Parts: sequence; structure tokens; C-alpha cells
Amino acid sequence: MREQKKYKFNVDIENIRLDKFLAEKLSNLSRTSIQYSIKSNLVTINNKPAKASIKINIGDVVECIFENKQKNNTILPQDIPLDILFEDNHIIVINKPAGLVVHPGNGNKDGTLANALAYHYRELSDISELRPGIIHRLDKDTSGVIIVAKTNNAHIKIANQFSNKEIKKTYYALVWGKIPDEGVVEGLIKRDNFNRTRFKMSDRTGKLSKTKYSVEKYFEPISIVKLKPETGRTHQLRVHLSSIGHPIFSDDQYSGGKSRTKSYHVKYTGILKRLFKCIDRVALHAESIEFTHPFNKKKVSFSASFPKDFTKAIKLLESQ
Repeated sequence: MREQKKYKFNVDIENIRLDKFLAEKLSNLSRTSIQYSIKSNLVTINNKPAKASIKINIGDVVECIFENKQKNNTILPQDIPLDILFEDNHIIVINKPAGLVVHPGNGNKDGTLANALAYHYRELSDISELRPGIIHRLDKDTSGVIIVAKTNNAHIKIANQFSNKEIKKTYYALVWGKIPDEGVVEGLIKRDNFNRTRFKMSDRTGKLSKTKYSVEKYFEPISIVKLKPETGRTHQLRVHLSSIGHPIFSDDQYSGGKSRTKSYHVKYTGILKRLFKCIDRVALHAESIEFTHPFNKKKVSFSASFPKDFTKAIKLLESQ
């Protein structure tokens, strides 16, 4: 069930975009909600549907309808342990283990982080109907830091920081081969038309993406790489590293699986076999995240130590 709220504004400012005007007037709503209503022709200027980019002026009348979602009870609470790095009245920062899906979807009806949150917390943001508290996500196999919102206000403020590229994230990955000491990968990313679960770089269409990287250590034939994404596209780090010929270790979907062993000299066969036994998932870890706290406006940073499989793999490489 959904309830609708109607708003009417007499414009009191000159030459401002419609979406920006509504974001200022309705600070309790997310940009996604505002954009959705505009695209659904639920926002009018002087009784005519309008686009988000149109400029409005003093004397215009803006009317809009927003759907107010009722609390969703479809998430099954499940007693799944959580590794809490930080918690207050506004946010929760969690160290997500590899193998835990963030929210229910196709093929994952339960057993997710969202199910665990529903069990451990009564109050979570409900902006996303099927993802209470979830502001952003990590792939199933990726371990590390993830932020959860307890309130809608916190959710909106942190989501806006993601949109404005104000949040700094650092990842670590084990990648195939000797990668240059540092560099930048950027370009357009889009979904692969031939495999809808994959993404790829594109010359013409897609979303802008950018990642800075630097090599921490190199142990033949694997590099330990620090990654600083400046955008947050789906599978971005995996796609970027694969596109420069250095896919993430154990990433079958992006050419980093066991079959890649054949591309290397037979002298590496032994160490690579042992490495696959150490870490049998995409070797990617979200090590830290920095953002502005939604309540006190102070910069905060949280980090998660390497999980056991990651540490074990690095020790094996160091022991060669």
C-alpha cells in the first residue's frame, strides 16, 4: 500500500532548476524520489508536466505528488551475526564477510545482510522498500566496510554524498601479473548485451567510471593493489582491472579464474594451486571508507582488517 502526499509551492526564487528547487524545499525526500515523481509526470509547473532540468522563476506555481511508502514487512528477520565496527543513533558501520549478499534479489530470497539487519534492529531507514537501511552495496564475494542508515535523514544525506562523489573508499585486491606501479583506469561502463550479469568498458555508451590504483607489493605472479574508486559503478573495480589485462585473482566472471593459470609459466603452477585453496572467492576487500557524519557534520573514517582468507593468501605469497 502507498499513500500520496501533495505539495504546492509559489516559486520565490529566480532562474533555478526544478529538481534543485524541490530538493531544497523537500529536504526530507531523496533525490531518487524527486526524480521518479518528475519522470512520472507527477510534478507540474503552471499545470503543465515538466522536466527536471527546466528553469523556474518567481511567480511560477509548482505542484507535485509524492508516494509515501508504508513500512515493508516482507524482509524475513534472520539471526545472522554482524561484525559492527561503529554504531550510534544514526548509522551502523559493518564489516561484511565475503559470501554475504547485501539484500534479497533473484536467487537470494533470504540469508542476506538485509535479513540480518531486520533481526537485530527495529529502526532502519525505509526509503528503499526492499532494502531497509541499505545505502550502498558490496558484491557478494567482496568483504569489508559498508554503511547502514538507521534514519531516513541519515540515509538521504549519505546517499547524496555518494552522488556528489564526496565519499572516499579504499579497496585492496590480489590481481594477476605485474601491474604498473600506479595508474588510472577510466571510461564508460555498460552492461554486456551478451551476458546480462556482466559489465564491460565501452567507447560510445555507458556511465562514466574512474579508478586510481597503486601497487603495494608484487610476488610473482600476483600483485597486491590498492584501489581508490572515484565513481561507484556496478562491478567497477573488477571490470577496470580486467580491462587492463590484470583481472582480480579468482574472479571467474572477469577472466581471473583458474583457467588463467595456463597463461603463466609452469613454475608458478604449484603456488597458484595453493593460492586458490587459500582464497576461493573474488580477492577484493573494501578496506576503508571516509564520509561526513550526517548528524554532527564531522569527517569520519572506518576501516576493516583483512579477513582470514586474504591474510592467509598474502602470507603464502610472502613465503615463496
